[in-house]
Amino acid sequence: MKIFFDVDGVLIDGWHADPARRKPWDATIEEDLGVDREAFGRLFFAKSAERPVSPMMECVSGRRDLKDALAEVLPETGYTGTVDDFVAYWFEKDSNLDADVFDIVARLAESDDTQLYVATGQEHYRARHLWDDLGFSRHFSGMFYSAKIGCLKHEPRFFEAINAELGIGPEEKPLFFDDTPRIVEQANAVGWDAVHFTGAHVIRDHPRLARYLG
Repeated sequence: MKIFFDVDGVLIDGWHADPARRKPWDATIEEDLGVDREAFGRLFFAKSAERPVSPMMECVSGRRDLKDALAEVLPETGYTGTVDDFVAYWFEKDSNLDADVFDIVARLAESDDTQLYVATGQEHYRARHLWDDLGFSRHFSGMFYSAKIGCLKHEPRFFEAINAELGIGPEEKPLFFDDTPRIVEQANAVGWDAVHFTGAHVIRDHPRLARYLG
């Protein structure tokens, strides 16, 4: 069985689709780096009438380099350090692994009948950070992310590309856990068995995993 996991809101306990569960990585960014948090959020993550796609989404879709995009925005936020230092700060703060989920991942990985993968919306630098520095490579057979595929995760092509690369047919219905309802709907539309993740119990109690976790 192929089992896929989202990163933010599932494997990492930080950003969640549910605002009540979010643990912002930039909560103390003004004290730590002198960055105007509101300005950074508006300039880097928000859309506007003049800019229908945010710089962050351009990076996540693979159309822009994260460091180049940050280099344009950061001087307007009060930041005076290097882009590399800012990225290192960001990635370290945004690396809170969900221990309960990873305990389940470790148990699932013990079976010869399971293949574990990551399916996530990421740009290239953080994807490498997750895979190499945080050790995702030790737990998963592969990571599929939006910048590498070349489209955002809510687009049908994201899941279709994974199906094509892994040879997933309509009868296989890979299991997928994601915290964003519209992503769950999109994955289900292309034949996956996608589940709305609201906590580790959703994985632990899933009937298709009972024989691995019972």
